[in-house]
Amino acid sequence: MLHVVTFILTFLPTVLLFTYFYRRDRNREPRKELTVTFLLGALAFLPVVIAEMFLSSLNVPGKSNLVLFNLYEMFVNVALPEEFFKLMVIVLYSARTAAFDEPMDGVVYGVGAALGFATIENIFYVVDGGFGTAVIRALFSVPSHALWGAILGYAVGQVRFNKRKNSFIFSGLLIAVLLHGLFNSLLLAVSGTAAYTETRFILLQFSLFHIFLIVFTLEIIWILKTVKRLRCEQEQVAEKKAE
Repeated sequence: MLHVVTFILTFLPTVLLFTYFYRRDRNREPRKELTVTFLLGALAFLPVVIAEMFLSSLNVPGKSNLVLFNLYEMFVNVALPEEFFKLMVIVLYSARTAAFDEPMDGVVYGVGAALGFATIENIFYVVDGGFGTAVIRALFSVPSHALWGAILGYAVGQVRFNKRKNSFIFSGLLIAVLLHGLFNSLLLAVSGTAAYTETRFILLQFSLFHIFLIVFTLEIIWILKTVKRLRCEQEQVAEKKAE
């Protein structure tokens, strides 16, 4: 029974999140383009692994400092290649399709690419970590990937339709990388202090987890407000066309 629940938790967040963002779009995207975006996001797992292996092989100064090295790992070795290749899926495929014709589409396709990647990553983590890992990733990791993908897609959509400079895409990538790296660093710090029973470590773990929850909550609030605003823009366009 536990294996069945673990299996469900591995894929359920993807289904729920994809469905939510798909339905928030007033002008639903074609399933073909969404499916290809999702699959390309999943395939991006391969170049990400190659990039991470290459970055890990570099002789980086300061490896003797565990804190600095962990930060380098989380922000540069992990967050940067993952968000970069998600962005490439959006820019090189999704944004070039005829279906990508309004700002909301950037968010939808961004989430699709991110969930494709997150699903493959999730399978590897859950197979290795089991039920507990499935729960944690269902609650935090997969939704976070969707949020970072939404940020990337939003940036692409703003450049495409609202005359933002191309550098705005870089800003979106930078924000996604910073949030991703912060997410990983905070979780690493929380898990790293879990083995200690001294009061100071318990307080540190408690504080770090609350910082993590605050950042996670703010991300959710931002994307919900952004999606609501983009939906309102769609409604306004539809009303003008109907006049």
